[in-house]
Order: sequence, then structure tokens, then C-alpha cells
Amino acid sequence: MATIAQIAQAADEAKHMWDNPFKRETRGYWAVQDTVFDKFMATHDQCVEELCQLVRSTGGPELDGSVQSLEPLNDWLEIPILLGAKWDDGYDWWPTWASVQDPNFRAPGEMSILQYFRLQGRIAFYYADVLISQLPGSQWVCWREGRYTTERTGSFLLDIGTAWTPADPLGSAFGCIYASWKASLDPTDPRHAPLGESTLMKEFESDSLRRMDWLSEGRELTFQPAPTGRAAGIVRRPFRGSRVKRRLAQAGK
Repeated sequence: MATIAQIAQAADEAKHMWDNPFKRETRGYWAVQDTVFDKFMATHDQCVEELCQLVRSTGGPELDGSVQSLEPLNDWLEIPILLGAKWDDGYDWWPTWASVQDPNFRAPGEMSILQYFRLQGRIAFYYADVLISQLPGSQWVCWREGRYTTERTGSFLLDIGTAWTPADPLGSAFGCIYASWKASLDPTDPRHAPLGESTLMKEFESDSLRRMDWLSEGRELTFQPAPTGRAAGIVRRPFRGSRVKRRLAQAGK
């Protein structure tokens, strides 16, 4: 497995290459993302089981996959956040979906970035399972849009059938963990904020309502084919830079 320094060096050396796997808009990026997506999905069962064990071992609720379990799970988020650096999830693997960062970096609550990413991924998988159970046909995809430069393209999202408005379990998990951390701070801390809208139940209600509105307007559910990549059959604009290459070829350069 490549070290962080090796990955950073490779990214720097490849930043001007057409097949740079670390830069959006290039063919190399798509090849890497599709492979990483498969690895990400392969960790699903492990992540959900680990989450259930972690919650159970710290006195949290039994997670049964129901909508009703989202609220007590969100309440449980305070436990690892308040324990901070003293909390150890018992693992040291780096999540496949997470961006490369210094593993010594401390996240909110003073958890190591490894612990933070692993917690986020586990919450995301569980939340997605609950959403899928209520919104039939929904599926994880390595998202594609009509242009390579869009921010979400290549992200791991949950297609709920509403065209270009997927659910974002990883984003929802991040928002809820971060909100729980801010709510746990002393009220005199300038970073303190009430829990507000960022809870797993409110995320669920928002995603569910989006699909309900879609159907109430008489529109059919449309899903991106999976696997993604070229098999998805999505028409895109030419690769950025292709016109430049054509001009250079015509000029004989």
C-alpha cells in the first residue's frame, strides 16, 4: 500500500498529465474512481457491523435498520465526540473513499482523522441502508453528470431516482457529526451552535420528501445505470483539451 508521501508525490508529478488519476476531468481519474468505488462498496457489511458493535459497546441503542433508529443513533454521536482522543475504535485502516490527509491531523472532538473518517463512513452506510429500505430502487453509484468539471462527478452518492438530485449519505454523516460536535461545546465557546437542522432524521425527511415531491408531480423515477463509467451511457461533452490537441495536430506540432 502506498504511503501518504508517495501518493502526494505521485499527484504532484502527474498534475499536468492527461491521465492524471488525481485530477478531475481526466480519463485516469475516472478509472481510479470506479476502482475505488468498488472497494468502497466491498466494505459495506464490515462497516455496518462495526458501527453496531461500537454503538453497543458504548451503551448506545440497538441498531435494527429502522427509521426510528436514526434519532437515537444521532444522540449517540455525542459519545465518541465527547470522549475525543481517549476514544479508540480499535482499527487503523484508512477508508478507501477518504481523501489523503496527514493521519496525525486531529478532527473535531480531537479524534484522529482516521477515527473521524471511519466513523463518518460507517454512519453513511447505515443511513443509506435505512434510506434504501424506504425508497425502493435506490442504489449507491459513482456519480456521473453531463460535464467532467461538475463538483459532484466521481463522488459516491445514493441515486434515489430523482434525476440529478441524489442523496449524499457521506455528506449527511459529516454534517451530523460536525453539528453534534459544535452542540457539545461549552455555550461560551464561539464555535458552539445548537443542533439545528443537521440530524440524521432531518436528513432522512429531506431526502424522502424530495422523492415524494418528484412522484407527486407525475414524473417517473430515473436511475443512473450501475456500474457507472462508460457503461452508464451518459452523453458527455468532449474531454477538456481535445480541441487544443486537434489544433496542435492541424498545425503540425
